[in-house]
Amino acid sequence: MLIKLNKVSFVTVGQGASLKVERTILEPVWLNPTHIAKIVIKQGPADCPDITNIAWGAGPLGSHIDVLETPEQIIEIIKESK
Repeated sequence: MLIKLNKVSFVTVGQGASLKVERTILEPVWLNPTHIAKIVIKQGPADCPDITNIAWGAGPLGSHIDVLETPEQIIEIIKESK
């Protein structure tokens, strides 16, 4: 069973200390929870929420994606999908 999460990316302007988020982009993404290998919280850009990085696969062929949901929310979504 697939779970639906919100892929998040940021459009930024400026550089260094003056770097600011101009826009936040959310896209729906469907993932197979049995393929998730690692979930890590990452600090988002200034004035934005922290994000969660999900990794799956191994080695150089592995992939990752940043999502808006917290690890706790992801675990709850997985439990509800069963």
